[in-house]
Amino acid sequence: MTGVYSLNLSGKPMNISVTGGAGYIGSLLVKKLVEDGHEVVSIDNLTNGDYGNLRSLGIHKKAELLVGDIRDAKFIEDVITGSDAIVHLAAIPGLVKCKERPEEATSTNVYGTYRVLEAARKLDIGKVVFCSSAAVYGTPVEMPVTERHSLRPMNLYGVTKLAGEKLMEIYHENYEIETMSLRFGNVFGVGLFTNFDTVIPKFVRMGLNEDDLTVYGDGTSSRDFVHVEDIAQAVVLSLRSSDKGGEVFNVGGETMEIGALAELVAESVRSATGRRIGITHLPPRPGEAKEFSYDLEKIKELLGYRSRWSIEHGVAQILEYTRTHLNP
Repeated sequence: MTGVYSLNLSGKPMNISVTGGAGYIGSLLVKKLVEDGHEVVSIDNLTNGDYGNLRSLGIHKKAELLVGDIRDAKFIEDVITGSDAIVHLAAIPGLVKCKERPEEATSTNVYGTYRVLEAARKLDIGKVVFCSSAAVYGTPVEMPVTERHSLRPMNLYGVTKLAGEKLMEIYHENYEIETMSLRFGNVFGVGLFTNFDTVIPKFVRMGLNEDDLTVYGDGTSSRDFVHVEDIAQAVVLSLRSSDKGGEVFNVGGETMEIGALAELVAESVRSATGRRIGITHLPPRPGEAKEFSYDLEKIKELLGYRSRWSIEHGVAQILEYTRTHLNP
């Protein structure tokens, strides 16, 4: 199901700091928080983000869009003073980028998270929502994967996210900060812009360019795909909640095999353009789990989360966006 939903938080407007607020997820979150009347400070070093989309919407007139590094202790403490809560999104994202830039990834994702928590402790900020990843689980030994599943990440990205979660636990237990960790599935969909590093938009671009869709392995590998709008929903529900300090939550949407996804995208491109797109299989990539599906009962029960976007609707949205805005 698609559609606009309210992100209004209960009670009075809040002062919320968002690290990584110029990024794919962060920019959409900043926009929605501002539209709901909250005071927002965004911090981003613009390595992977861009404030252009927020500025074009006039958000810079209603929120502080700051450029800086979360590893800079003085900077981060100065800019988040007076915040009621922090949403910590800033990171070097994904398996590939962390493998290519391991020192920066470790420094940003681990030390940067420590600096955010230290600033929260010093400034008596009571809530920190940490944006983690399904990568902390590694290869599932039972599915669907619950939050009680063993944590054995297979790559540096997963290791840095797990380290961030452990820092959250320590600061909750030792300093009574209400920390929460959200383990995102494979994020897709159009926010203020589309992240083309993930498989669904990659397939759409390849199809519109009349390239074969590349599937690694036999196509039976599966992933949990969650729309960026549903990610924003989960973050806001976390901000709204109380007495959930120290908790972790899976944030997912719909599970699909990669081969079936490629067929769905190929058919969607054919219906929209008349082009017939092939599918090519390559050897599996190391460091990736073969099968993955999420159990979402905990976040549904405790936070009231419901995924509103199906993969089919998300593919249609990305296809329309790509054809309209990027003219491949």
